[in-house]
Amino acid sequence: MVIGTKRSNTIFDVFRIGITQIIRLSGIPSDVHFGTDNCTVQARGADMGKRIDALRVSFKPKAEADLDKIKEAMQQTKIPADVQMANGSCVLTLPAFEWRHLEQLQAVDKVIEDFCVRTLRSQSWHVNVKHYRTSGININSIIEDMQARNASDLHLRAGAPPYIRIDNDLQPLDYDPMTPDDMRELVYQLGGQEEIDKLEAERENSFQYHSAGVGYLRISGYFKQGAMALAIRLIPEEPPAFEDLNIPELIRGICGHHRGLFLVCGITGSGKSTTLAAMVDYINAQRHAHIITVEDPVEYVYQDKKSIISQRQVGRDTFSFANALRGALREDPDVILVGEMRDVDTIRAGLSAAETGHLVFSTLHTMTAVDTVNRIISYFPQTERDLIRQELAYTLSGVVCQRLLKRKGGGRIPAVELLLGGKPLVRDAILEGEIDRLHDIIETDSDMKTFDQYAVELYQADLVERDEAISACAYAEGFERVISGIKSSEGRRVLNR
Repeated sequence: MVIGTKRSNTIFDVFRIGITQIIRLSGIPSDVHFGTDNCTVQARGADMGKRIDALRVSFKPKAEADLDKIKEAMQQTKIPADVQMANGSCVLTLPAFEWRHLEQLQAVDKVIEDFCVRTLRSQSWHVNVKHYRTSGININSIIEDMQARNASDLHLRAGAPPYIRIDNDLQPLDYDPMTPDDMRELVYQLGGQEEIDKLEAERENSFQYHSAGVGYLRISGYFKQGAMALAIRLIPEEPPAFEDLNIPELIRGICGHHRGLFLVCGITGSGKSTTLAAMVDYINAQRHAHIITVEDPVEYVYQDKKSIISQRQVGRDTFSFANALRGALREDPDVILVGEMRDVDTIRAGLSAAETGHLVFSTLHTMTAVDTVNRIISYFPQTERDLIRQELAYTLSGVVCQRLLKRKGGGRIPAVELLLGGKPLVRDAILEGEIDRLHDIIETDSDMKTFDQYAVELYQADLVERDEAISACAYAEGFERVISGIKSSEGRRVLNR
């Protein structure tokens, strides 16, 4: 860190600014050095957020300055200090002090400014933390705190205490701010030296950790202000049951299909992985099938029931989603789960797998069912889009988009938009490239749902507050229109065909 100062900044102003910035960005140091031309400041402390145990200032004095003159000037400040000359520098060792006493040390700054060979005002100071205070933080204790408070996510960053997400709101835990040393120790506890090395080399890294009896952690490592940071999702040891998810029964019906492409979509943290896990485990319990999952990283861990499940992790078991999908067709699968449709090659391989008689599940980060169909088509060059629309029209089993809402009484509940493939109106709209018609088809079909319709159902069932339900809708007017039973003009036309 480099701190630029102005003419009015004393050495102790610089020191206060530097320590404050370090604590805010990286956590509490225990040994820190400040340096500029002709002067260095070294400080140590067991808890520098409250108290400095030792402070030493070394500066190059003017030629005419001698030790006795400097000692005399220091005596006049009435601050007890040890004054020595060593290797052409004057070294002042000051007594321990608390931050509230810092103003009293400003008299020492005047002595240094009077006797230093050059003014120390308006200088650039280089700040180097030699060591941080270690907290002895333990990741398993934090995970237990997460579970006890029913948190879904954990954020660990230097310069801040741990934060957990409860019902979509972030809240701090009662811990001291963590330091870069703490973060390195936490990464080691979670993944060992191998994951530290990978994170340092690639600057991002995803991996899994199993906390026995609690759950699996999906860990995303990254760097912030030069220090390691972690975003962690807590995943239960057992995949959820459909009955616990509050999603339409029709989605369970998709699990009985033997071919086709089914997509679960939504923003990050909208419950996509949870819905897919419920579908996979339902098939696992009901059918004699071979299920292949390709994930980055593996999230829910399944035990074979009636089915056998082969879970593969990108980077560990395969080089990419697309490679794994192409290889899966030679591995006698019945069901294939692809963690994410990230690129053209993966989408093309997924469509091919669905066309050749497999049930394929995957996700996309899209906001609505119509956006999802548009996004898939838009991945491909214009010359291929007619063919892709044809493949999609005949292979798409359905799309469910999810948004998690705060449930009355605590917890969260999904609002969903459901598009079902295989229906003539849906197939024709995709074939003809009239994708915008899909919204009105969803609205008028008794089996499908728009977000607006589903949000109204949740509100009328007294599961969510009115404002929360409206937040899931495209716009507030849509909520009012659905409540009053009014169809859009295009929806009425579709209905009357």
